[in-house]
Amino acid sequence: MSPRSSKSGFLAILILLSAISCEQNTEPDPEPPTEPVDLTAFPDFFTPNQDYFVTRIGDIPQIDPDTYRLAIHGALASPCTLSLADLHDLDLVEIPLTVECIGNPENAPLVSTAKWKGFDLYQLLVEKGLSSSAVAVQYRCADGYYASHSMDQLENDGVLAALYMNGDTIPPVQGFPLRILIPGYYGVKQPAWVTEIEVLTFDGDDFWDYFNWDTSPPMPVDSKILFPENYSRYSPGDSIRIGGTAFGGGQPASVELSYDFGETWVEAEIIYGIDVDHVWVFWTATLVLEEEGQYAIYARATDMDGHTQPQEDHNYRDGNDQWPLLRITIGD
Repeated sequence: MSPRSSKSGFLAILILLSAISCEQNTEPDPEPPTEPVDLTAFPDFFTPNQDYFVTRIGDIPQIDPDTYRLAIHGALASPCTLSLADLHDLDLVEIPLTVECIGNPENAPLVSTAKWKGFDLYQLLVEKGLSSSAVAVQYRCADGYYASHSMDQLENDGVLAALYMNGDTIPPVQGFPLRILIPGYYGVKQPAWVTEIEVLTFDGDDFWDYFNWDTSPPMPVDSKILFPENYSRYSPGDSIRIGGTAFGGGQPASVELSYDFGETWVEAEIIYGIDVDHVWVFWTATLVLEEEGQYAIYARATDMDGHTQPQEDHNYRDGNDQWPLLRITIGD
């Protein structure tokens, strides 16, 4: 089975299962551009809650905020059960974060950015007497989903237990009342509707691991072409404005386009973003093509550490970061 058909199978599984919404203080808002830029063709930099991508393994759990309890137990000196009011009384911080679904094909839309506000989970576990033998945590969710993080991830990657999304209480479709966010990882590592956290003295496991997906790697640098529409038609000599987003791998440093299958590359301009890891940027480039014919235009991004998207990602079951493709026609 080809990678493309296998990815379609993954998405079909999600639909069949009835469509896990696939996440230190920072500046939460984009810095204004130094010169006016045209952002009308781009999506909102922070995805509105109603537009944020959704995948899940079952129906949306209906959770009563008055009776909700979060059980935290395992390798702790003081296991506890906390109400929603207890969670809201904790010290809260806000982070911006871009998340992509691990099953998102190379130029598909299952990627979004939001501001999440919640508490530092590692700090809470330390306050509850985290055992020196602790190795991982296992999250269990009201819809039957489960996922895990290593103790190293909790301590060093800024894992956030989120209660708010873009300034509002997390909506039910996105994981009310509690969703776990880990910067730099795919949506499979951002469990929603969390009701139980167990501290383990051994490695945890993840729901999609049993479907032969590798959920452990972080998101590599990636890019998407957002406009123009595929198969758009232009006249020879037209100025063709192409725009997209880049994310992953910490921070994108550059984006390039090629219309000759990677023989030559044209530098795009990153026109909008914030100086924060794990948050997307917007980019544009203008091409002028004089010869009539059909063109395949590819994009590739490079991150601050010098990692560049591969032309083909052969190990698609840990996420896909291969070059996105735009097809256009010049002439009649």
